[in-house]
Amino acid sequence: MYTMIKPSFTAVWSTDAQGICVASQESPAGLMPELRGVTLSSWLRLAQADDDAKIALQLTAALELLTPFHIEVPILCLDGKTRRVLLAGLPDCQPGASPLQYKGFILDVTGQRKALEDALRTAAEYRLLIENSTDLIAHCDAQGRYVSISPSYGEIMGFTAEEVIGQLVVDFLHPDDKALATEALECLFSGGVLPDVVEVRKLHRDGHYITLGTKACGVINPSTGKNIGAVLVSRDITRDKERMRDLEKLATLDTLTGLHNRAWIIEKVGCMLSQADDLVFTTVMFIDLNGFKAVNDLMGHATGDALLQQVSERLQRCMRPGDSVARLGGDEFVVAAKCSNRETASAIAQQIIDSLHEPFAINNMDVRIGAAIGISLARFGTASAKMLFENADRAMYQAKARRDGSYQFCASVEE
Repeated sequence: MYTMIKPSFTAVWSTDAQGICVASQESPAGLMPELRGVTLSSWLRLAQADDDAKIALQLTAALELLTPFHIEVPILCLDGKTRRVLLAGLPDCQPGASPLQYKGFILDVTGQRKALEDALRTAAEYRLLIENSTDLIAHCDAQGRYVSISPSYGEIMGFTAEEVIGQLVVDFLHPDDKALATEALECLFSGGVLPDVVEVRKLHRDGHYITLGTKACGVINPSTGKNIGAVLVSRDITRDKERMRDLEKLATLDTLTGLHNRAWIIEKVGCMLSQADDLVFTTVMFIDLNGFKAVNDLMGHATGDALLQQVSERLQRCMRPGDSVARLGGDEFVVAAKCSNRETASAIAQQIIDSLHEPFAINNMDVRIGAAIGISLARFGTASAKMLFENADRAMYQAKARRDGSYQFCASVEE
């Protein structure tokens, strides 16, 4: 929206044949040094607020050559303020007029000059920010074509301005991200707002893609109120995404064994139970190691940790494609599998027991342990993940009570 800047004063003047001002109409009166009764050059020497001799030379040259002039000059006003004014004059071209006869005006341009200087300073600051920004800053028109880009495009994306300007923004995006970006731009072009960052993969000149988080806003023509494009500010979030994936991975893994943890396996079983078209059993096996506490107490925690790591490796080797194993904590592990019947589940459990029965080589010693396994099965719609875990846990304690290193099905299993 444009703002009209009104001058604080104006004056209309004229000079006689001797170049002396004989008429001066000021509005408001009494604000600038008296002009009537002196020559323009004398008035300028009196009123001028600085020592810039070039201004006086401009006026003198114009008067000698009988040419029009318009000179911007700072003057010291009678209210103690310095204002910038435009002093302009035209030779009187009437027949018989003296060469020294001029007519002209004085116009206060302080506000306009300040607004211009502010705008130029702001533009310079913006340009400084854009040219030194590590973000990608771009402007596109209402057709979605690049109008300008920041120098960082060359550093981060490898493209020059000549290669980008005039091209469609979406043409540089991963094919899977074009629809999302097109929808976002159309929202801006229709006057909408995008409150959230849009995540896209943008093509680097060498052929790989960089993940960007882009904040975009529409550009409105203040005269018409219509959209004329958008400003796009993007930041490389490739490393942030990698860190996020690493954190998500760490949040679902047991740091000692590298197996999945309790939270992950519970969610996994819940997903398995939600598959309505699956006619097989979702199977949960609770595994508790026999003899682990004695190893930990007699041989130390470091040996116990090494044993748990070797146990996890053997459990993983017992898994079929699609099966999952996790460590719940301590010496407890859990397996989630799809089994067509109890016989299939029994075969997996027995394989685990046989695998763990073999001695473990730790610090040049053979360490022997066993395992008790509790098994719980359910079809879609017959149990929750919580119920399956509780049933498997209960069955595991029943197997452990027998002290024979075997497995036990939950008594409430329905086939």
